[in-house]
Amino acid sequence: MGVAAMFALAMFAQAQPGIRQNGVVNSASRIPPTLAGGAIARGALFTIYGVRLGSAGHTQVTVSSGGKSAQVHLLSASTEQIDAEMPPSATLGASDLMVKVDGLASRPFPMEVAAQNPGLFSRNGRGWGPGRIENIAAGERLDNSTTNPARLQQRVALFGTGFGDLTSFTVVVGGRAIKLARAAAIRSKEKIEFRVPADAPEGCYVPVYVLAAPVRASNVVTMSIRSGPGPCLPGPVPLLDARAIGVAMLSRTRMKAKYEDVDSVDDEAAVTFASKDDRPVLSPLLLLPPPGTCTAYTSSFQDDVALPNSISAALISILKSRGLDAGSKLTISSGGQSRNVNLENGVPGYYRGRLGQIGPAASRRAPPLFLEPGDLTLAGTGGKDVGAFHVHFSAPASFEWTDRDSLASITRGRTLLVRWRDPSDGHNIVILATNVDQLSTAIGTCLCVANSSAGGFAVPAAVLANLPVSRDIPGIPYDQLYLASIGTGSPPSIQATGLEKGAVVSVYAIGRFVQYR
Repeated sequence: MGVAAMFALAMFAQAQPGIRQNGVVNSASRIPPTLAGGAIARGALFTIYGVRLGSAGHTQVTVSSGGKSAQVHLLSASTEQIDAEMPPSATLGASDLMVKVDGLASRPFPMEVAAQNPGLFSRNGRGWGPGRIENIAAGERLDNSTTNPARLQQRVALFGTGFGDLTSFTVVVGGRAIKLARAAAIRSKEKIEFRVPADAPEGCYVPVYVLAAPVRASNVVTMSIRSGPGPCLPGPVPLLDARAIGVAMLSRTRMKAKYEDVDSVDDEAAVTFASKDDRPVLSPLLLLPPPGTCTAYTSSFQDDVALPNSISAALISILKSRGLDAGSKLTISSGGQSRNVNLENGVPGYYRGRLGQIGPAASRRAPPLFLEPGDLTLAGTGGKDVGAFHVHFSAPASFEWTDRDSLASITRGRTLLVRWRDPSDGHNIVILATNVDQLSTAIGTCLCVANSSAGGFAVPAAVLANLPVSRDIPGIPYDQLYLASIGTGSPPSIQATGLEKGAVVSVYAIGRFVQYR
């Protein structure tokens, strides 16, 4: 091939529209297409992400399967995003989606077209967190929120897409199933009305999802519920609804090695001071559901930075927010000893520090464990945004995960039983199952909460379904299962000038690597 021909080919490829990895998703659920819930239903609203996608006047999208093609109705198009509606005539099953702009076609994108696969709209547009839910009362419809929770047995409306030809389905609210029926019709956007169950759990982030199949749920959104007047009750993690917030997560994590019968133990601190000026998105792991319930979320991981390798770092993640300067470092002290918590990568407002470490993963210079039982103090000298402060807190309470060694393999289509022994009682146990598909970058996470006194919990198969299957390939293993202890009362408050709300949360976590089947 001559130089001119190679140049022409390169220019052609550069001008082609391209669909991003995991770039075709239900507009409500946002579940990556490689996961179990990632199919697009006939009649559903869906979104295409990519580059050089053109505009509505110059862009065409087709879905093809078995030699048959259907033209996709476009709602809007820009260079990086297309919003569309799946044709009712699209062939069911494995399909190829193609974007054509000014005669130039993208590579075929493999996807699945389903008869039905509901997705629920969330207020942040990411498919998790508070849902697009309205409280209905006295002829008015008001947004469900932490300050306007639904009451027990109140009528509410839930919005979704992808119900396809379903004539009946189940809405699950805080583990309580509500069977509903609807006329057989394909609509791009559905409004589902139902009454909050009389025995629904109360809380700010009660999980809500739709079951269209026995062991496969839609994405999970949340709603606020309270039996009496006033705002919802936040639980052990405070509501971070102020403009200037601070959260400190102190954790001891006991992790079972992947190939050895030995534990590594890490004491760690992760602290964030952030402003909502840039509309931060809080980690979904901070939106703890009420005890006895589970939530889940999916996403794509396409950054060069490794995922957090401890539960404290995972829980404290705040994305796309502006850090608040609270000084060059923080200090944690106990019994005359202290540890520094420094800025992470020099970014104001984000602090992280290893306080102690033992086990095979410990380095030679690792300090001994620090978060021992007793009183501790977190202090900061202050910076230009947040003033000086000091707050007393207790080290995280320990417990025993009694069946950890027997849970090397987890079948996602079956209920997962976990058991523990908590000598201190009076805590909640958080169950966190998570994995990343190293090839597709799809992330799946399931998060449950139980009373420590229960001694065990059954994680429903439906909320495990969207975890990626484990792959036996080289690289960082992300297929993990954690149990963590967290207090039930209000956490100690961080009070400083320039800060509207702040809290210190202590967590004791036990984890292991697993194989998700």
